[in-house]
Amino acid sequence: MRTLTRNVAGGLVLGLCLGASQAHAEFKLRYPQVEYREMEIEHNGDTTFDKANSGKSNNQSYTNELEYGITRFLRLGIEGDSAAPPGRNLRYQGTALEGTFQLTPEGKYWADFGFFAEYEQAHVRDEANAFTFGPLVQKEVSNVFGFDTVHTFNLLFTREAGPHRSAGTPLLIAWQSRVRLNTLFEPGIELFSQIDDIVSPGQLADQQHRLGPMFAGAYSLAPYGNLKYEVGYLFGLTRATEQGAVRWRLEYEIPF
Repeated sequence: MRTLTRNVAGGLVLGLCLGASQAHAEFKLRYPQVEYREMEIEHNGDTTFDKANSGKSNNQSYTNELEYGITRFLRLGIEGDSAAPPGRNLRYQGTALEGTFQLTPEGKYWADFGFFAEYEQAHVRDEANAFTFGPLVQKEVSNVFGFDTVHTFNLLFTREAGPHRSAGTPLLIAWQSRVRLNTLFEPGIELFSQIDDIVSPGQLADQQHRLGPMFAGAYSLAPYGNLKYEVGYLFGLTRATEQGAVRWRLEYEIPF
């Protein structure tokens, strides 16, 4: 069984690497829980939609990632990022090393708390390396109109490093609430925001804020792990944001 598991995992890794792209998805929610000795293979992607010649349509971003829970409170991962700005070809952007720290036992306190930290090494000339870090929070609420719900919140800060760094400190906000309707189908709503510099945030209209519906689910392949997915459509809320964007997430997880 262990040999079969490794073959399945290896095949998925190869498939991701040979896929359309390896990139850093702009819209990604991170969860505070760590599964000890579990390997996760994940693909994220998104693309935008807007008026022709707006400069905001067909902005593509993709990531492929391999993670492993090395302890009961620490998951480490490596990620390859690619992107294609409007009117340009897809290009490999950088490689990221990241860690997720589970700070509280799952379900013991008012909410589950974690911390995320990442370093990304740029592979594009004149682009800066970057550190991203911040808290992760998730809370489950039972019996909301007869259903169980789960709410997740990320608050991440970014600082650039190297000769091409900028002086600003961008803030990335992600929030998602969904209803545990069925294991295969959990509908919800989510928000993704970006403020380019928390010291000088500028006007609200110049910030990027997106809101829209989503759904997620999981399918058991026991004893060979689980498949998970998320799909969402985001509406732009400000003039600095495209009219719409589609984002998706595919994940295979298997304990070792």
